[in-house]
Amino acid sequence: MTTPMNTAPRIEVHLLQVGHCRHPEWITLRGGRWSAAEFPSLSALLIHPSRGALLYDTGYATHFDAATRPFPERLYRWITPVQLAPEHTLAQQLARRGIALSDIVRVLISHLHADHVAGLRDLPRARFTALRAEIAQLARLGRLRALTHALLPALLPEDFAERLDYADDAPLRELGPLWSPFAHGFDLFGDGSLVAVPLPGHSSAQMGLLLRDQHDRPVLLAADACWSARAWREQRMPSLLARPLMHDWHAYRATLAGLLAVAQRQPDLLIVPSHCGATLTGFAPAAHGIAA
Repeated sequence: MTTPMNTAPRIEVHLLQVGHCRHPEWITLRGGRWSAAEFPSLSALLIHPSRGALLYDTGYATHFDAATRPFPERLYRWITPVQLAPEHTLAQQLARRGIALSDIVRVLISHLHADHVAGLRDLPRARFTALRAEIAQLARLGRLRALTHALLPALLPEDFAERLDYADDAPLRELGPLWSPFAHGFDLFGDGSLVAVPLPGHSSAQMGLLLRDQHDRPVLLAADACWSARAWREQRMPSLLARPLMHDWHAYRATLAGLLAVAQRQPDLLIVPSHCGATLTGFAPAAHGIAA
């Protein structure tokens, strides 16, 4: 890795809530409330100064309804009730920023769970980037086993494989002692602007994303390495009922501890889980004393 992050291009970041689901809080946060809580589904619009408009995940889309119409996929819909108002669709939120779906040139996929990839079919010009092991797992699973891992292959475009690039093929960047236990990442564009960081445990090969935003804030888009800021700050694992959904429970615990460790070394770091309403609200520049 040749470009230090402090001299790398800054990325304009807009966090979009593209639908949400509802679960009892205690399932995602041990000791949490028994009442149902709303979990937003995040997509991050990333404007790169030379690469154009990118997305980190897509959130939900109407394709989720179609993919969960047959049985047994319908079980996913019953267990995870999804709400997606028209004004919250990816198309509408991008349009309010003057961006069309066809303007998105790349989607950086954290992992293949439905709430992160349901909108891929709506992006006709985008290429896709993911970690190799995440894609390899899907190829090994049959229909029922994929469903038990929260995977819906019907959400992927027919030409997904032809449009796919592997983050692992990008130049390796050693992250240094501030980032321990996360030893390395992959410099996706070779300019230090977007570094893919493996965040193991939740899925076969979950990909976080490290960048500096337009306000020069260090940001780690952490996907489902945890489901809320409270989880990493208080080191509260999900309920054991969520354990079957995890690829590696012990790796998930280690990643959760790692997030706290890097946050303690870097107090200005913004860690953004994909389903934490408080984090999405607090990410707004005004919440950090920065003029919009």
